[in-house]
Amino acid sequence: MMIKKRVFGCCLLLLMAFAPLALFAQKIERPSVKGKTSFAIVTDSKTLEKCSKQIAEYKQTIESEGLPAFVISSEWQTPEQVKEILIKLYKENNLEGAVFIGEIPIPMLMKAQFMTSAYKMDERKNPLEVVAVPSDRFYDDFDLKFNKITDSTKNLMHFYELDPTSNPYIECDIYTARIVAQKSNGCAHNQIRKYLEKAVAAHKEKNLFNQFISYTGHGSYSNSITAWRAEQQIVNEQFGDIFKAPQIDQASARYIRYSMQDYMKPFVIKELRRPDADFMVFHEHGDFHRMYLSGYPEERNPKEYLSVTMRSFARRDKDIEKTRQRAEKYGLDSTWYVNYNSPELVAADSLYDLQTGIILEEINDIAPNARMVVFDACYNADFRNPDFIAGKFIMAPGKCVVGFGNSVNVLQDKSAFDLLGLLKDGVRVGLWAQHINILESHIIGDPTFHFEPYPNSEDLNSVLTIKDNSYWAGRQNDNNPEVQNMAMIKLFEGNYNGMSDILLNKVKNSPYAIVRYNALDLLEKLNDKNYWEALKVATQDSFEFIRRIAVTRMGFIGAEEFLPYLIDTYVNDIHSARIIFNAGSSLLCFDADKAAKAIESYFADKNYYNATKDKQKLLALVKDNPGKASILSITDRGKSSRNRVSYIQFLRNRPYHQNLEEILKVMENPTEDELIRTMVAESVAWWRLSYKRDKILESCRKLLADSQTPQAMKPALVSAITRLTSNK
Repeated sequence: MMIKKRVFGCCLLLLMAFAPLALFAQKIERPSVKGKTSFAIVTDSKTLEKCSKQIAEYKQTIESEGLPAFVISSEWQTPEQVKEILIKLYKENNLEGAVFIGEIPIPMLMKAQFMTSAYKMDERKNPLEVVAVPSDRFYDDFDLKFNKITDSTKNLMHFYELDPTSNPYIECDIYTARIVAQKSNGCAHNQIRKYLEKAVAAHKEKNLFNQFISYTGHGSYSNSITAWRAEQQIVNEQFGDIFKAPQIDQASARYIRYSMQDYMKPFVIKELRRPDADFMVFHEHGDFHRMYLSGYPEERNPKEYLSVTMRSFARRDKDIEKTRQRAEKYGLDSTWYVNYNSPELVAADSLYDLQTGIILEEINDIAPNARMVVFDACYNADFRNPDFIAGKFIMAPGKCVVGFGNSVNVLQDKSAFDLLGLLKDGVRVGLWAQHINILESHIIGDPTFHFEPYPNSEDLNSVLTIKDNSYWAGRQNDNNPEVQNMAMIKLFEGNYNGMSDILLNKVKNSPYAIVRYNALDLLEKLNDKNYWEALKVATQDSFEFIRRIAVTRMGFIGAEEFLPYLIDTYVNDIHSARIIFNAGSSLLCFDADKAAKAIESYFADKNYYNATKDKQKLLALVKDNPGKASILSITDRGKSSRNRVSYIQFLRNRPYHQNLEEILKVMENPTEDELIRTMVAESVAWWRLSYKRDKILESCRKLLADSQTPQAMKPALVSAITRLTSNK
């Protein structure tokens, strides 16, 4: 389709008749103002009827800010009906975004897990409703192609597979968001009415972005202090002098960590309730029903911690004897399980556990006031559920109007700070999120919400809709580092000549960590010789996250020239827990003998205090490489299919480049089980960065051209070729 290459005029065109769509009785209210772009309020007929006054006020508020708004309602039957009108508005009215209010179909996507940050659930073993990814990328990236699997009347879900020939990357044409009522809050339409009134009030508040709160929960970034500290470094880059000079409107940035008290929950709630709170980000583990803020304070009372943990295992597994044996290894006597299943002890343990997190049932009482909340966690925005954390936040009493979170689980080694500095300049949340979306990320709430721009700020809402390469080429070195980042993104999307060299120069020379990271991230998509050079430079970067990503990607590539850099990082960045973990994992993706030789060479001239100990530790690490056993389990046809499949799936996380030839032989063997061959094809498709990528492509193309290759295997081969040849 390649819609994103079109150039639109500046004036808003009148919407033409929607003849092909009239079959399902759409009602369309056109904008009352003109503008360079437009916005769509998409709702169901019943919600429009019950909330007409509030929707009209919301529309009027948006238009008063210069953004023409359509209101479109129908008895939506399929996601295709919604998508078709969005595409038409995009072509004819330069649509910039849309919000889905009420009962709007939910696309549930299969065979697209590689576009998530971490999600790798087995799509063959689990029910569709569990394993598919709820994702509105179906609506907002028009170049993604999907094939219908089935519809479901349950919770509006409709199921699709990503077409094997589809673009294997996300590049959203518009932004989208959802305003979703929560089942436990009562009447859905009453909730939506109240929410829209709150959203309108937020637009009229004219609130500057000057109160920033970050909370890091137990288990985030391997509890690394250096990773936690790095956030403070980049916030000062992104927000300029706002938090360096408290006299500016009493601005403050607070960084809170789980370890500051045994239980941080009361302090987190206090921050959420602050009437002046603008923005709060949670780096934590999560589920649709819970935010995991703290672990148990095991250091203070290890016996109590272990007792509660063991009782929870016993109740979960319903096997007291198995858990008793486990508890004995920790030195617990019989007192831990006496009356372990009594109502009194279950209640006491539940209260003990409740101190460590926030659950759905508490959010209405908390009444969050932070206007925007980012949930850097798993499942907190899983809108397939009738109640979910992000939805509860915006529907609760309080001033929270927008959340940004994930519908499935999310990687810890994922950036949670991209382009955040744009928010201080009054950029609409939707325009911010549009360029950082992954398959699982979603805006919950009003995507047109924005903070009041500071005096003399540039109108970046208009700027961000510009698609002209010549314009963005002139802003590559803008004084605002976030505008530099947008220039790189826009030029990359526009296939600007010389992009690789531009990005490498930024990685090497930019004084801004956020610019260096953005350039490194874009270079990864190009995956060329400049990217390898950038990774080597990045291992010495002052920003912890850049170093962390660099050592991780070196393992994904597997080229031997990276070994000295991984070894040096393991030795000299020892206090960065997450980096050391990832560097160690990457070393396992190399031939053990070659890694050992590189270690011996590295330490040949090292005589510092712990050199011998460090050398032995690294040699033991590569010697005990689990890769050999893993490959033996994959190639051993005497093993059960279930056992072999689990090891094949693990290859998505751990590319054992040293064993690729053995892995490909399994895929190429015509006497092998068809499922095993297909799953190998699916797994090696994840090796896009591998220095042996050409060998994988050669094998896949050969099999695809072979008439003896099973037809059921060919979609996986086509998908692998599409992904491995992509440069985005």
